[in-house]
Amino acid sequence: MLEVISIPTFNDNYVWLIKNTENNHCCIVDPGQADPVLQVIEQQNLILDAILITHHHFDHVDGISDIISACINPVQIYSSIALDVDAPVTLVTEKTQLNLLDNSLILTVMATPGHKREHVVYYNQTMLFSGDTLFSGGCGRILDGSATELFSSLQRIKALDENTLVYPAHEYTQANLMFCYAVEPQNNALKQHIEHTAKLRQRGLPTVPNSLKNEKEINVFLRTNTATVSMAMEHKLLEIITSELAVFTALRAWKDHF
Repeated sequence: MLEVISIPTFNDNYVWLIKNTENNHCCIVDPGQADPVLQVIEQQNLILDAILITHHHFDHVDGISDIISACINPVQIYSSIALDVDAPVTLVTEKTQLNLLDNSLILTVMATPGHKREHVVYYNQTMLFSGDTLFSGGCGRILDGSATELFSSLQRIKALDENTLVYPAHEYTQANLMFCYAVEPQNNALKQHIEHTAKLRQRGLPTVPNSLKNEKEINVFLRTNTATVSMAMEHKLLEIITSELAVFTALRAWKDHF
């Protein structure tokens, strides 16, 4: 049986730890800090098998070296680009399949450029580790990628099984939902989710993971095909918008200054 544990780091990051409860082997996604991860590993008497990296930003990779140094067993690192660490790195690309935790966890790599050109996500039929490509209620900023790339990446994610649970790398949900509400104030599913996430945060709990099904109901960046979102952007820009990509590009530009 697998268990997914959120490990808060920095102000709003999550390192995701996936644990095989039968033998206590585990893997982690995007360790920007070492100490919080090592504390969980020690407290739960875990054996770290692998580290998965979605992209090369400090808050996703800076904990790797110290974690590797603290482990007495070999730890495999997976990344789409080379990393400056004292350990072997296995490069992954589109459709690479990873057999982890004694084959109890099988993940496929999807290339998702947009936030960063090297960005990848890891997924199967039940879970998606989305890094900074897809957040609950939002998506990543466009840095060295393009709006076209990020839109395409999100459309591919949107096509996954709707029961997939989305595990993003940041706790940005409440701020993202406020933007979604500015775009779609009549969205009842969104209103309900705003209330739900507020209660979670009041209790000090993460707002993620969330189902892809629900994200498609509340996240405007996955709703560029809906009349309400496109009309909202036409009203904002005072011009007719003729494509989903144009809706998405306008949304991302608005969110950048929201």
